[in-house]
This record gives sequence, C-alpha cells and structure tokens, in this order.
Amino acid sequence: HPSLQREGIGTKLIEHTKSLAIRMGFAAIIILGDPHNYCKHGFRNGKDLNISASDGSYPLGLLVLELEKGVFADHQWQFRESSLFEIDLEKAEEFDKRFPAKKKAYAYSQELFSMMIRSFVE
Repeated sequence: HPSLQREGIGTKLIEHTKSLAIRMGFAAIIILGDPHNYCKHGFRNGKDLNISASDGSYPLGLLVLELEKGVFADHQWQFRESSLFEIDLEKAEEFDKRFPAKKKAYAYSQELFSMMIRSFVE
C-alpha cells in the first residue's frame, strides 16, 4: 500500500532473508526481481558472476547475492527455477476465493516490470 512505502519494510525483509540464508548455510541468494530494488543491497546481475538462465541468456532481472564470496568463481552456471513455482491456475483461483474479493487495479510499474523481465544483458 502506498502509505506503507518508503518505511524500510522491504529492506528489513531482505536483511531477514539474508540472515536466514546464512544460518541455513546457503552460499548465495538468486532471485528474479527488479534491479532497482535489490542492487542497493549488494545483488548483482547473473552475468557478472557467469550465471545464465537455462537457455544461456542473461535476463536483466536475474539477480545474485553472494553470501560466500567467490563461490561462483571460475565456472559457468545456469539458473533453473524450481518446480515449486509451477502452479495449477485453477487451484490458485480456488484458493483465492477463500479471501475477501479485491478490486483489480493496474499500476504503471506492472508494465515496467513486464518490459524488464523481457530484457537481457549482453
């Protein structure tokens, strides 16, 4: 919600996630996101660390935070999204019906994100 933006909530969520990942022994965090929101927290584009998408491309939004410095050195890596992200849209719609209806709205940031996820680094 706009009234809750610029309150540091996103930064706290990122810091909390970093702490959890470190405690769980993960060497890195790899996400698909908006560089504007993550680079200020130390995330870099996958190309900088030789991490491509499974098709060999370097999506602009493929972002990596090394928790263990140098873990990606001297290798070529490929990011593959977990099958956990494959959803049954009918089941998702059924699940959503359990909550109060929300008015669907459009924000210009949706179009910006759409452009960004179709952009690549060369």
